[in-house]
Amino acid sequence: MPVMSVAADEPGIKPNRILGCRTGPEAGPTLVIVGGIHGNEPSGLIAAERVLAALEEAGLPRRGRVVALRGNLTALVACDPKSRGCPRYIDVDLNRLFDSSSPNGVAEGVEHRERRALEAAIGREVAEARGRVYLIDLHTVSSDSPPFVAVEDSLAARRFAMAFPLPKILGIEEELRGLLIDDATNRLGCISMVIESGRHDDPFSIDVHEAAIWLALAESGIVPLDAVEHAEDPRALLRRAARGRAGHFYEIRYREVIRSRDFRIRPGIDAFVPVRAKRTVIAEQDGQPLVAPVGGLVFMPNRQTDPRPGDDAYFIVGRVGRVWLRMSAWLRTKRWVHAIQPVVLPGVRRRPGHEHDLLVAPEIAVIFRHQLFHLLGYRVIRRGPQEFASPPARAVRAVRAVVAALWRLAVGVLRGGERAALPTERPDDWIVRRRKLDVD
Repeated sequence: MPVMSVAADEPGIKPNRILGCRTGPEAGPTLVIVGGIHGNEPSGLIAAERVLAALEEAGLPRRGRVVALRGNLTALVACDPKSRGCPRYIDVDLNRLFDSSSPNGVAEGVEHRERRALEAAIGREVAEARGRVYLIDLHTVSSDSPPFVAVEDSLAARRFAMAFPLPKILGIEEELRGLLIDDATNRLGCISMVIESGRHDDPFSIDVHEAAIWLALAESGIVPLDAVEHAEDPRALLRRAARGRAGHFYEIRYREVIRSRDFRIRPGIDAFVPVRAKRTVIAEQDGQPLVAPVGGLVFMPNRQTDPRPGDDAYFIVGRVGRVWLRMSAWLRTKRWVHAIQPVVLPGVRRRPGHEHDLLVAPEIAVIFRHQLFHLLGYRVIRRGPQEFASPPARAVRAVRAVVAALWRLAVGVLRGGERAALPTERPDDWIVRRRKLDVD
């Protein structure tokens, strides 16, 4: 598989941030394609070059704009597969830096400078856009996996993702802070998603990314699918690549972090392999087994050749049903649903100074916090530590917690109600926030 296609750049010269662009004469949406956020993942850039070349040959688009941006230029240029290999990043993972808490000083590493340059390039596209802006962030993975889409769980992003016959992962931004798609969505208002196309070293990953770009162009209304002849229908290609999981939705239940360089995923543990809570050994770290704390399906097991502490080790996901998705879509569009929550939900109150935030008292709202607020379209901004137990232990714990919560409520009523008992934001309170694209 080629490492990086830089035919337009002089040897030894750092390539431009903009890989290429095409603009139609009529106003319309903008599609921003980002590839190479990680230096060992050039597939998206190669696919984008193919699409841009085909658009140029066909004289397209006739409306809107498509632009492809290179992500981590420094890591991409440092790639040398014949000797030292391709670095995922130089100092820190670029795709964990796109948030307001990232340092912004002059004594920063390579990726902090790359982040600012990429933010500026995307910001210019948003400022000059003549319609809705869509952003797709193209990646590959280190272990065998069907392609998948990861989106923030807003209704607009869901609708966009539905066009792609691939498995879909909801809520990844709650587990991974500083993602590019999170920043593009919540700061710039883009409809954004990640498209992981397969293994780093599989040429088919490029074909998957190319098909995904064509579908993104069609779904955004920039270029119809039939405007260009395809060797294989893009939808059919993605459906074939999905290995029977096309259209399935999943949510993240657990994330494990690498804490030592002595880390390896066990043989046979690939993406979407089922695991049992407290029984399945997923990986080993410092000679000790890492056992699944919850049941579900393994997701993105890390088989990088040089795992670093702080990187993702693996995730565990669970299936989300269609009925849940439909109910969620209906509920979160109703104003009265959001208006009555602080009134009828125990332990829930508005966060002063934040119109779309709620504070949740964990000692009162003791069960189904995640499930309820995800159903209603809220993102968990701050929460307490995750606790895992067997189903019987969870049931006993829930009963005890409910009894304790009812006692607190009764005492609170006698003392003037929740507003008197919980007057201000406390460090232990959960914070949940409505999805930006659901509000705008």
